[in-house]
Amino acid sequence: MKTQRLIVLATAVLGGGIAFAQPGRGGSQWLTALGDAQRTSWIRTDDKISVASLSKPGFDLQWKVKLDNQPRGRTGLVQGVTANGVTLFVPMSIVSGSSNKVYGIDNDLGYVVWQRDFDAVMPPATAACPGGITSAATRIVRLEAPPAAAGRGFGGGGRGAGYRSLLGEPGEGVPVEGRAGGGGRAAAPAAGAGAPAGARGAPPAGVEQGAARGAAPPAARGGQPVDRIPGSPRQEEGSSAFGFLFRPSGVAYVVSSDGMLHVVGLPSGKDIQRPAPFLPANARWSAPIAVDTTLYAATTGNCGGAPNGVWAIDLDSEAKPVVSWKTNGGGVVGAIAFTADGTLLAAVGPGQTTGDGQANAIVALDAKTLQVKDWYTDPSAEFVTGPTVIRQNTKDVVAAATKDGRVLLLDAASLGGPNHATPLSASKPILGAGATIGADALAAWQQSGGGSWILVPVAGRPSTDGGGANGAVSSGAVVALKIADAGGTPTVEPGWVSHDLASPSTPVIVNGVVFTLGTGAASTPAGRGTAAVLHAYDGATGKRVWNSGKAMSSAASPGSMWSGLGQIYVGMRDGTLHAFGFEDERRAITATAPQGGK
Repeated sequence: MKTQRLIVLATAVLGGGIAFAQPGRGGSQWLTALGDAQRTSWIRTDDKISVASLSKPGFDLQWKVKLDNQPRGRTGLVQGVTANGVTLFVPMSIVSGSSNKVYGIDNDLGYVVWQRDFDAVMPPATAACPGGITSAATRIVRLEAPPAAAGRGFGGGGRGAGYRSLLGEPGEGVPVEGRAGGGGRAAAPAAGAGAPAGARGAPPAGVEQGAARGAAPPAARGGQPVDRIPGSPRQEEGSSAFGFLFRPSGVAYVVSSDGMLHVVGLPSGKDIQRPAPFLPANARWSAPIAVDTTLYAATTGNCGGAPNGVWAIDLDSEAKPVVSWKTNGGGVVGAIAFTADGTLLAAVGPGQTTGDGQANAIVALDAKTLQVKDWYTDPSAEFVTGPTVIRQNTKDVVAAATKDGRVLLLDAASLGGPNHATPLSASKPILGAGATIGADALAAWQQSGGGSWILVPVAGRPSTDGGGANGAVSSGAVVALKIADAGGTPTVEPGWVSHDLASPSTPVIVNGVVFTLGTGAASTPAGRGTAAVLHAYDGATGKRVWNSGKAMSSAASPGSMWSGLGQIYVGMRDGTLHAFGFEDERRAITATAPQGGK
């Protein structure tokens, strides 16, 4: 009987593999913290989640699992990253925990497939420097996500999309995960043929090179397709008629508290390359992201003696060279982001500057050399979120929030105009007395056919609530602002306000549905907080279509919500992970299957 089952399984696997030319399942993916290179927290399309489907019964808590991670300060579980069909049939989330742990979780069943415990000494946690793992893992992401109207493409539901596709959807070309360069970057000129200073060999002035490591990360190679996963073993990447069955299903990139970069195989969680030095030990870093063959992260707070700045490591080099850029001023706020053409953006908070240092600024860096290309600065604009990039007509528009409750819009092509101090526009302050921006990231999305939105988490009472359709706000809320055109210049207008939320986190948008989370997190690490509640809204109208009620019984870990494969995941401070979604065929089959191998 077991032999017959194996034959049937093998037949199904081969048939499915031939049909799709690679393993995978339908459903959207979440490949990096805050969802994409533009840090919008927006999944364009999804097979299961929509305003219509959330307005009907069926979306509910599907499973929860208690993980053994211990919180450090206010940090507990962080956002996961997802992968379709890691072992042909099993979709998975790779979830990092603050106490130097990483888990591979079966997304359908909540089963812990594997767990890694990194052996590194962690200093006592403080509010400013929690130590341990301070941000999510990452996989390789596109520089430019497909438009909302593209429908059933890579990472957007429909046809199975594993770690690599052999070809993209018609007109989309080869996804970045299956190529070395790309994402709209032009091929870099050869050294001596117009290459910028520092593009080869030693880093340019202002850019530090990792100790005893080689040259700067290699330039993009013009988007030519290559059969490589950066960082994976070359000997395992041979091709054959059924080679996809034996290749790695992909990798995730994880930074442990000692600053080492780990390239882990998705099926096992084991290192498939020797760990490489990346960041100073016990630094505090935010949202690493892998683009082309380079992984980036930002450090802040001088934790572990790490300078405030941006770091980059070459994933596809045996030597794993590292370069860095110091702010020489304020700390980097939130996550770095990318424009569609590959320019790196970082927000810098207040601080005493030295030399050419930056403070209260949005800075554009060359992604290969980390040289400063452009900047916006205003002494009165104390940034409290990282940059989020949204496409408005023909412009890449950069949005970031300031301490006084304004959202500034900047032109990514010229951040502050000729004087580096002129934004495209700014919203009116949205904070009431005593309120603050509730997280270090905004979210953004576009309606199909037009209309862009920015979502701002506010702790306390926003100035724009007025006891509107969703009721008065006292603890906090998500404020939705709409981007409008005024003579070709984008401006920010009031939209809608969510229900009252205790300690709101950055929202997640899936196929027009805005998910907001009241984390219930206490204001101090010692506080217990209140039970987290998840809400879902029609993103265009602000009408609530669903909420989780009493499904969660404790406070969520800030920055622990993500989506993928038709589900929403929320990590709790106590290590419990919840998955909300619709009933899944595999889950139903598993629940009714005979036990004991019969």
